Amino acid sequence: MNIFFYGINVVKNLIKFKYKYIKYIYLCKYRNDKKFLNIKFLAEKYLIKLNFVNKNYFNFLSNKNINHQNIIAFTEKNIFNFNKQNLFDILNRKKFLSILIVDRIVDPYNLGSCIRSAVAFGVDIILLNKLNCVSIYNNIVHKSSVGSIFKIKILQINNISNIIDILKINYFYYIIGTCLKSNNLLNNFKFNYSNFNGLVLILGSENLGVKKKLKEKCNILLKIPIKNINSLNVSVANGILLYNLLLFKNN
Repeated sequence: MNIFFYGINVVKNLIKFKYKYIKYIYLCKYRNDKKFLNIKFLAEKYLIKLNFVNKNYFNFLSNKNINHQNIIAFTEKNIFNFNKQNLFDILNRKKFLSILIVDRIVDPYNLGSCIRSAVAFGVDIILLNKLNCVSIYNNIVHKSSVGSIFKIKILQINNISNIIDILKINYFYYIIGTCLKSNNLLNNFKFNYSNFNGLVLILGSENLGVKKKLKEKCNILLKIPIKNINSLNVSVANGILLYNLLLFKNN
């Protein structure tokens, strides 16, 4: 089964990080700008088959309402092939890891933005609740992540609660959740990286936040101090949290 990806930045990053899985790319034969020439160069470098077609042909290949930017790449289904065994292999190396756990985010724009921030601030692995999150094969997720989704290891799992227990108990990871009612303000939180093997941040639902069962497993619940409004968009909150927790961890 094939899956397609579209858009300039998405396809560019797809070639850079997942070129082995690309079967062929469709390009508009009339475009000759710098961005297109760069993609053509990358595709030829990795011996990817290019098909040059008329602009109208893209409506035949995909939904005519999508903003394909005159480029579509087709890949194998298993492009996101990071699996649970890969996860445990990495955990067993005992290198400090930062992990983002995403539970119940259903808006593809939010998920894509969260992935983009995770890549920007150095998250090592993203774990998604397979049952209650938007799929990582959703094209809007790819577009809103600006192709950064191909730069990070992502694993969809069925039981978030179990994996948190394993990370906390077996691997001695520090688990952070968020709660609007918490008295622990983010700007007052200081984390000692030398005391733990890794750090986990849990993101919850856009409307309901982190569910109670997962909050109970956290070492701490943090609150972002804000004024004039009750809450932030989950992708905005994610960016703020990751910036504060990870960007200066080696300083």
